[in-house]
Amino acid sequence: MNGMKRILFLTLLSCVGLCTHVMAEEKKGDLDKEEERSISHDPVKVEMSESMLTLHFMRSLGEVSIWIVDDRGTLVYEESLLISSPQSYCVPMINCTENLRLIILGDNIDLELPIFY
Repeated sequence: MNGMKRILFLTLLSCVGLCTHVMAEEKKGDLDKEEERSISHDPVKVEMSESMLTLHFMRSLGEVSIWIVDDRGTLVYEESLLISSPQSYCVPMINCTENLRLIILGDNIDLELPIFY
């Protein structure tokens, strides 16, 4: 009788371990709801001050083009950069009183943001 309990216990333990392993494999790679994440995956964060626009590149993006255009589509600023590691880049915004658009294009990014001064 004692041997039978031991075999039954080991069988039950094996089944629980196998089920736990299968459930963990099914969950592997799933993303949680976005609002519950603690890590930001945004490739660029933009910070504005009175005379400076600071772009914080959070990861390597390769070659990117930065354009700032006004409401009429006129190019106000243009720059090409090689972003090979996380870094920050400052754009001087002197005498900008209009609404502008920031456009960042590259192989790994396609971003367009409004800039309101």
